[in-house]
Amino acid sequence: MKQQWCAPGLPVKDVVMAKSWKIYLTAGIAALGVLIVVVVMVMRRAPVDPNGDVLAGDDKGHVFVVTRGAGNKVIRQFNAREGHKIRLAGFGITSAPALAKMMTQVGPDVEIALPGRQQLWISKASLADLPADAFQLELDRSGLVKTFADEFDSFSWDSQAPPGDAEHGTWRTNFGYGAPSALESRSLVNNGELEVYADPGFRGTSDKPLGINPFRVANGVLEISAVLVPDDMQQLVWNRKYSSGLITTRHSFSQQYGVFEIRARLPKGRGLWPAFWLLQPSGAWPPEIDILEVLGDNPTTLYTSWHSREGGPHTTETIATTVPDLSADFHTYSFEWDKDTIRWFFDGVEVDRRSTPGDMHRPMYLLANLAVGGGWPKDPDASTKFPAVYAIDWIRVYRREQPQR
Repeated sequence: MKQQWCAPGLPVKDVVMAKSWKIYLTAGIAALGVLIVVVVMVMRRAPVDPNGDVLAGDDKGHVFVVTRGAGNKVIRQFNAREGHKIRLAGFGITSAPALAKMMTQVGPDVEIALPGRQQLWISKASLADLPADAFQLELDRSGLVKTFADEFDSFSWDSQAPPGDAEHGTWRTNFGYGAPSALESRSLVNNGELEVYADPGFRGTSDKPLGINPFRVANGVLEISAVLVPDDMQQLVWNRKYSSGLITTRHSFSQQYGVFEIRARLPKGRGLWPAFWLLQPSGAWPPEIDILEVLGDNPTTLYTSWHSREGGPHTTETIATTVPDLSADFHTYSFEWDKDTIRWFFDGVEVDRRSTPGDMHRPMYLLANLAVGGGWPKDPDASTKFPAVYAIDWIRVYRREQPQR
């Protein structure tokens, strides 16, 4: 008979039961271990199929636009090396560190948990494939201090009359490239433009004011109107067919670095060319910054550009951004400039950026104008309605007193 060992004083039956419990306990621990592994795998976000509307576009420089409230999105074929960008609008994200906290690697994809319980997936990408400059975020308004503002409750015009003869306000109404009534101060002839920039004191070649006033303030909005010049007056304005308006702070305000912006509604029609831009008071050209340019026959395209002579020859770049109809409502156009980077914004969201050119480290002043005709916008035709109005709600400038968050 096989002898069975047991602890002294422990009945054989109890020994058998104890061994059984040990077997059950071992099996339970093993099962629990499997469960723990499964839970850990889930916590590590095992690969899942991204869910949302697919955004596609593999052309160089393509911008994927993701708007708050538009549902989950999946971006395929994203390639930052090809200049692809992701524009995040309406989420309140203003910095790369804040965005980084929302990003997670999930298998072969990246998930961005956006505010408003909205998901953005970048398919077949790693976090390393998504540098900070691949994202176009919102303008960070923290730390901004206002240095200039015109809300246009009235028009502060500098007539350039002798001291004591008239008020000397904020805005001059000619370029100042010659005498106030000279053609070179009243139009950019080299662009092939057809307008003359007038004001209440403008005489042209006459010996008295011609009575052309393109400026009107209504309900806190400055309206700059382009109109046809009467046939019998064209000989007094160098045979220009149209009159329009220009405002500039060349002699009243300029600033190096900061945020420069305008809220405006733009005119619609072939040959109309509204702009908001920056130049140096010295008259040196370039540099030039174009915060907004729009061709009136295509009011759903915003052009932003820079001009530089860094390194010698004139260099320039223009970016076209698809936007809502700019003639239908007011929108805000902003430009941020610091020693390292220049960035353009439409309604508070970045649309373009580049490194600051070497010749853009001096103060620049403001210009806003409504040109008519020229090599780029072409001439007006029968479909162009006059008067055409460039409506400006306000113009503001800020300096940044603290680094961006």
